[in-house]
Amino acid sequence: MTAPRRRIPGRKNRVRLWVLAATIVAIGIHMGTWYGLGWQSYGKLSFSGFTSLAVGHINMAAAFCLALLVSLVIAGRVFCGYGCKLSALQEATEWIYRKVGYKPPLIHTRARAVRVLIWVPYLLPVLYAWREVGLSTAYVDLGAVEPWTADLPQTVLGATFYFVSITLVLTAVFGRRAFCRLVCPFALLFQPFGALPWVARIRQTGRCVDCGACDRACPMGVDVSREVLRTAAVRDPECIRCMICVDVCPVKGLGYGASVAYPPQQPDLTARGRVSAFPWRVDVGLATLAAAGGVWAATRITGFHVFLGATWGLVAGALAWMAWRRLRRAPAGETREPLAEACK
Repeated sequence: MTAPRRRIPGRKNRVRLWVLAATIVAIGIHMGTWYGLGWQSYGKLSFSGFTSLAVGHINMAAAFCLALLVSLVIAGRVFCGYGCKLSALQEATEWIYRKVGYKPPLIHTRARAVRVLIWVPYLLPVLYAWREVGLSTAYVDLGAVEPWTADLPQTVLGATFYFVSITLVLTAVFGRRAFCRLVCPFALLFQPFGALPWVARIRQTGRCVDCGACDRACPMGVDVSREVLRTAAVRDPECIRCMICVDVCPVKGLGYGASVAYPPQQPDLTARGRVSAFPWRVDVGLATLAAAGGVWAATRITGFHVFLGATWGLVAGALAWMAWRRLRRAPAGETREPLAEACK
């Protein structure tokens, strides 16, 4: 196997990686001070704050989510690129795979629609609280919820299996940022904010030569060059403002900001959607397996483990399809076709 060419991060991307590293360190310090030193004034920071807000509980998670909503209104999905702990873990996954010389293909699938179902475990507690007590239990307590709760495995081995599954395993099969692209339900909540006219986004600052460097570098599979040629900015809702495309542009033709001053070079160019690597029947099967796995994990473990079940549903379905295609194409006695080619 030929080792892939290493992508050396530019200045903007190095800043992002340092911010992500600081995020992981801050999480570790928070958990260490809570359980080791007993500093319990500030509790959990997580997306569970959205459900807390819905039932009137203003805890630290709710404050975190309010701040996140402000960032979405101003800058779109910048949190996904700069603040999410799973973003940091996926960056670590990429680093590990580069070290071993493995470059998994970035695979799209319509089964990402299963993210809608993953919202159910978050909504059910809200509906239950509304039914039982309405909003009469509203209170403010920033230390109300401890950092390590039921949405995380309660053992070191369980936590390791959980995070390895949704980062290393999922990325190995579906490519870069697979969790963000296929499983994370909050991406659906964040995407509409990118359409706000004043939101800062990647924009054109010089003439695009359509070399495709930005397309190859984008971890979310965004067709950056086509977006820029059409509208002089990247308006794809999957853009996480990671700035990798800005760093790799050989003519320095991309920047970041709210205003778009450069005129579109090809305004009549048609938009191009993501093409699934699978036939629609396989996509339906993948979505079914992901939904079944999510329901099993949510009911047998805890509701928030729907991520784990959906991940293994997608992985199992994709591997089964790839293996079947590989065996079908291989001549008698030969089954060594590369796994990535089985998706084509």
